Amino acid sequence: MKRLLLPCFALGATVAFAAPAAEAEAGRALVKRHADAIIGVELVVTVKMKMNGQELPPRDQPVEVNGTVIAANGLTVTSLAGVDPRVMFEAARAMQGGGQRGPELVSADFKEVKLRLADGKEVPAKFVLKDADLDLAFMAPETDEPGRQFAHVDLNSAAEGTVLGQYFFVARASKSLQRVPLVRSTELVGIVEKPRKLFLISDQSVGSPVFDAAGRTLGIYLQHFASGRPSGVVVLPAADIAEMAKQAAAAQAAVKPAN
Repeated sequence: MKRLLLPCFALGATVAFAAPAAEAEAGRALVKRHADAIIGVELVVTVKMKMNGQELPPRDQPVEVNGTVIAANGLTVTSLAGVDPRVMFEAARAMQGGGQRGPELVSADFKEVKLRLADGKEVPAKFVLKDADLDLAFMAPETDEPGRQFAHVDLNSAAEGTVLGQYFFVARASKSLQRVPLVRSTELVGIVEKPRKLFLISDQSVGSPVFDAAGRTLGIYLQHFASGRPSGVVVLPAADIAEMAKQAAAAQAAVKPAN
């Protein structure tokens, strides 16, 4: 009997070790394929506040978040809440019941907006579309470089969402950690169907994309708000972002300077 059990145990051990090895190999392949499309979005926001009716001195607030390039022309998407302090300010007000006590945000002006590419190059950029309901901010390079092709994630190659399915997100560390590419395997733990489909994932990295093992895009991590209040981080499906990207591309074309 013991001689019969030994081969079975060996087979089980082989399968157990093979699964993590295959997962690790898939993750490394995804980083190699997509890391250059995960970039830094950097800007400075000049914030003006009022307290008790008196305007306070303006304050410059540096912002650095991950963004995902989604088109060869450099169109990039990230979380609006991550770059616009007005979003979280209004959310805080909503959580307080909308009272007038406390500081009041007068304005938030954006300057020095740039995309920091994987090779460290800084590309001046501008906002072309914002959607507070979906927490989407789209940016594009300020000027076209003839023949320039940006590494990007293909939203049209979309992955299906399956509960307890295995996925991977690709992100970047902060500038202080040299913005090295990061990858992690994660599970889809739930699916919200209405009023729109949203994926709930066990690990989170706002502004970063999520892929299946074949490299197809599940979606991008964004903040979710309910009645103006933050309710967690979700993955908005690739198809929804692709649809909004069409509007962003149209807005980008509309403001493009004449040659």
